[in-house]
Amino acid sequence: MSVSAAEAVANAVLYEGYVLYPYRASAPKNRMRWQVGLVVPRSFAEATAADPWFAQTECVAEAQSDATMTIRVRGLHVQQRCIDRAIDDGRAWEAVPSLEVEGRQLIEWDEAVVVESTIGPITLDMPATRYQAWPIDGFVGEEPVMDRLGRAAARVVRRRQPITAAIRIETTRHGPFVKIRIRVENDTPTRATTLAHRDDAVREALAGVHVILAITEGGFVSLLDPPPSAAALVASCRNEHTFPVLAGAPGSRAVLLSSPIILYDYPSVAPESAGDLFDATEIDELLTLRVRTMTDEEKREARATDPRAAEVIDRCDSATADALRGLHGAVRQFADTSAPQSGWEAFLNPADQPPPEETVIEAGGFTLARGVRVVLRPGRRADSMDICLRGRRATVAAVYRTLENTPYVAVTLDDDPFGAAGEKYRRSLFFHPDELEPLADNGGPQ
Repeated sequence: MSVSAAEAVANAVLYEGYVLYPYRASAPKNRMRWQVGLVVPRSFAEATAADPWFAQTECVAEAQSDATMTIRVRGLHVQQRCIDRAIDDGRAWEAVPSLEVEGRQLIEWDEAVVVESTIGPITLDMPATRYQAWPIDGFVGEEPVMDRLGRAAARVVRRRQPITAAIRIETTRHGPFVKIRIRVENDTPTRATTLAHRDDAVREALAGVHVILAITEGGFVSLLDPPPSAAALVASCRNEHTFPVLAGAPGSRAVLLSSPIILYDYPSVAPESAGDLFDATEIDELLTLRVRTMTDEEKREARATDPRAAEVIDRCDSATADALRGLHGAVRQFADTSAPQSGWEAFLNPADQPPPEETVIEAGGFTLARGVRVVLRPGRRADSMDICLRGRRATVAAVYRTLENTPYVAVTLDDDPFGAAGEKYRRSLFFHPDELEPLADNGGPQ
C-alpha cells in the first residue's frame, strides 16, 4: 500500500509540465517543454551547461545487516510525432506542421512513453559500487490516415531515439545506519552540441526522472527531520537534481521517493483532484475554470495536440457542480484548542492573544468596537474585491493602529461559510473606519 501511494505521487511528478494550459501545441509555453527532471546526454550537457546529464540521490536508512532494498528508476522517453502529407497518391510524402483530413486535425508534437528499470531486491551491505546498464531501445512507427475514398491522405510517424543510460548504486555502513547513493546517468552518443540543437538532445534524454526505493528489515530516515543520532550523516548527503522524501502512509519508513520536485515527507494527491492537470504549481479550480472559458476552436486544437490534453478538456467540460465545489477548498482538520498551543497556534486563535492595541474608536459620530455590526462601504478603490464586498454585512473583530498611528478595523463577514470558525482562523477583512456604516440593530442611535 505504501508503494502504491508513492506511485500516485510519482506519476504526478512524472508528467509535471508535460503539457500546460491552454493545452495547445501552438501556445508559447508549450514550445519550450521538458523542464522537470530532465537528464540529457552527457556530451550535450558538458558542451552547453544548460541541462544535467545525471540525477543523484543520497539518503540514509536505519537497517539491519540482512536488510534488502528494491530500486525503481522511472522516466519519460520523448517520442517525436511528425505529420506527412501524401503527394501523388502516396508515392511521395511531404512533412507539414499540421494538416486536416476528413475533419481530423493532425498536429506535429512531442509525446512520451514511460520507461523504467527495476533493480533488486539487493542487500544494503554491498561489497562495492554496483553498475547497472540501462539500454533503452529506439522505435519507428507509422499510422496511415485515409480519406473518404480509402486513399492514404497523410501519415503520422512516431520516432523514439535509442538511449544509453546507466544506474550506479553505492552503500556505506555507519553503525546502525547505511548511506545510500543512486545515480542515474545518460551516456547516449549525440550530435547535439549547442543550444540550437536542444530539441534533438531532449529526444535522446529522459524527462521526469525519479527513483522509488522500498526497504525490508529497516526504514529510511527523513532528510527533513532526522533523529539526532543520524543528523550528521543526513547533513553529509548530496542530492543533485532530485529531492528524497518519505512516501506512503504517514509514519511508515519503508518507502522513499526521490523526486525532481521539492516535496514534504508523505506527499499525497488531494482526493478532490479528479485527474492530472500537469501543473502542480497551479490551482485545480483555477485551471478547470480557465479550460471552461476556452473557445470551441481552442479546445479542438488542444484535443488534437495530445490524448492527455484531450482528457483534461473533456474532464473539465463535464465537471459537475459538486466537483467544482469540491475544488474550491477543504478543511482537513481543526486545531484542538483544549491542548497546549504552540506560538503559531496561539497566533491563529484570537482568544489567546493579547487584546488589540485599541479596543474602541470613535469615527463619524459612532463607536467601533468588537462585536459592532456594520455594512461595508469601501470607497478607496484599493482592491478589486471592493466591488464584491460593497453592501455586505459584517461584524467588527478588532480595532488596531498602524505604526503611523492610523486606525483600521478588522471585520468578519456575517455570511462567511466558515461561520464562527472564520474568526478563529483569522479570515478577517480590513477597512478604514470611514468605510464602515453601523447597523441600526447595534442598540444605539445610528
